[in-house]
Amino acid sequence: MAIVQTIVYNSDNQYFAGFLQNIINQSGIKGSIDFKDNTITLVLDEHNTKALEKFSELSTKYLPHSIFLDKITTNSKDINIEDKQFKSDTYNIAPCPKCLEDLTDPSSPLYLDDSLVCKHYSNENAFYDSDSTFFTPHYTDGCAVLVADPSKIDELFIMTDKEKEVLYSIEKPTIKVTIQSEELKDLTQKTYINIKAPYNVRSTLFALNAKDSDIPYIFFQDTNDLKIIKVQENTTIIKASRVAKSLEIIDEDKSINRFLNICKDANFNNVAIAANLSYSNGINFLTKTEVTTKKVITFQDFKLKDVLDQMNSNEVRAKLLDNFSKKHQDRLVKLQSNENYNLFETLCILLDIEKASFESLSDKSLEFRGNGGLKVDIDYVENSVDYSSILGSVMSFILAGADTHYIAYSIFEAFGDMTISTLNQLKKTFKIDNIIMMGDMFENSILYSRILSKYQLANPFFSKQFALDD
Repeated sequence: MAIVQTIVYNSDNQYFAGFLQNIINQSGIKGSIDFKDNTITLVLDEHNTKALEKFSELSTKYLPHSIFLDKITTNSKDINIEDKQFKSDTYNIAPCPKCLEDLTDPSSPLYLDDSLVCKHYSNENAFYDSDSTFFTPHYTDGCAVLVADPSKIDELFIMTDKEKEVLYSIEKPTIKVTIQSEELKDLTQKTYINIKAPYNVRSTLFALNAKDSDIPYIFFQDTNDLKIIKVQENTTIIKASRVAKSLEIIDEDKSINRFLNICKDANFNNVAIAANLSYSNGINFLTKTEVTTKKVITFQDFKLKDVLDQMNSNEVRAKLLDNFSKKHQDRLVKLQSNENYNLFETLCILLDIEKASFESLSDKSLEFRGNGGLKVDIDYVENSVDYSSILGSVMSFILAGADTHYIAYSIFEAFGDMTISTLNQLKKTFKIDNIIMMGDMFENSILYSRILSKYQLANPFFSKQFALDD
């Protein structure tokens, strides 16, 4: 009899299976690894009790968590165990637990060795990192936090156990969390911040040096090499330059190309609809039929001057602008001084949020802890969005005295509701039920949660191995 463990693994990356093979070798147990169609099959001889205990001990100590791990089932079967060795390709992943032990143990020959490379996932070749990131105890605008002392994490941040699991996975992504430490809040002037655990040998050595100096965190400029959000049970890659599955070139249009790749990932081979909510590359809705794939709705570029002119030409909105100017003239003057503000920068200025950006608006929205927002209008005009409806709603709520964070929260709820309404219309028009979600706006957990809660029956697909945006 043999123990057969089936592991659903939401990636083609081979390193996790490679770690298992390495532990099989180290424990001396008779076993095998097979990896096919996003499923790892681990087979172990259950008769050798001592070797099985050794395998369990080494797994507990050295097998890292992975963001791609999914369901695991274990059974006993009467099967032959194949005598084969699984080999993994080389990947840009963090030092594994065994590497960290070698790097931090003063008795190890590799103690503080900056040339250490990981060879513990059955990889014949090693990945050599050329990272030149600058780490500093001094904060500058836009920096992320490198957690130097894991024992202080609950003093620094408010995090769920699932978020900690993601943070310390072998992939070492960047995630956004709530700041707990008043000192860190004062230093950064933020309530939410991007954080990362040491992700290579260089960052590990900097973190060790900081920890030895009783500095629990240091700062660095993140590169979005692996930006992830954890919402409920969903672990979603927003942007990535490593670990996420590379896009196959199917179409020259970037949005359509990502859509077609994710269609294959979801096994939506014939027909699908997608909402692409991207603050970086624009908002559009796409359809794939047996005949063609195309963008059926594309939000036009936001041009502030044109939107303000449009509001002034409407009697009701012109009056609203006049009333807003009487109370908040400085905000309108600031808007009129720069015609290049995008939608999210404009909303920040209207709401008097200090730094005008999508991230600032998103962070402000997270400060609201209640349920149910205000009704922010996102209306359509000739197959595109009426931006003046959004600005008009926000101005009205500001004049009515609504809290800034409540309005920001309501904006993201409104984008979620607009998306659901649009997709429902497209489903009806094209008679398509397969739905895909894309775009970096989903780094906002309010928008993401709104889609999950209000559109649950439609079963929208968020890819687990492709990034949602460039």
